[in-house]
Amino acid sequence: MRHTDMKPQTWLGRLAPWVAALLGLAALWIWADRLLPGGETPMHSVAPEACDLNQQACTVDLADDGRLTLDLRPRPIPTLRPVEVRLEMSGRDPDWVELDLAGVEMFMGLNRARLERVAPGQFRGEIVVPVCVSESMTWAATLLPEGDEARSEVQFHFVTRR
Repeated sequence: MRHTDMKPQTWLGRLAPWVAALLGLAALWIWADRLLPGGETPMHSVAPEACDLNQQACTVDLADDGRLTLDLRPRPIPTLRPVEVRLEMSGRDPDWVELDLAGVEMFMGLNRARLERVAPGQFRGEIVVPVCVSESMTWAATLLPEGDEARSEVQFHFVTRR
């Protein structure tokens, strides 16, 4: 039997496992690149139990002797009203910082605020925290120097209540 005499079903049947294997390898490569630790800076996560932004400003010591303090006001943090964001950084001084606010339990849409530099290492801005249908919602506030997720080192978690 010559190759040209092969039926299309037989040819596709032989090719399908190879295509599936290549797609599986590509998916594994993407998954590993996104989820496995690499050379990037590790994310420091601050839980509400460690420091509650509803009660006080929270400070984190960074790996390279830097320090970062985040303060959200008013307290407790309201929903659907402007929240003043104050950020102080030592050891680094980007031109601006973004605060990315994401729901932990569910996707609540894209919510980013740009914090403007008001003095060396000091940033100010405001953000509106969306309201959730559930009684309480845990939020992750990630600080992105100059909007660059790769430079992000700290994520603060806090809870809002209806």
